Amino acid sequence: RRSLKPGGRVVFIEYRKEDPSIPIQPLHKMTVREVRDELEPMGFEFVELKSFLPTQHIIIFTASR
Repeated sequence: RRSLKPGGRVVFIEYRKEDPSIPIQPLHKMTVREVRDELEPMGFEFVELKSFLPTQHIIIFTASR
């Protein structure tokens, strides 16, 4: 978080855990809530969710002020 430039973002691309048809081990999938629950306590702020990929979430965070 400290190494981000001002206004910098962290982007996660995660396989959708809620979709059992995705042929990836459950260990390698996360829900949006799980990602947020991990990142927000570390001082990141949720910015945006993009859902245009068929098997993945794109979750964007920035460093909290």
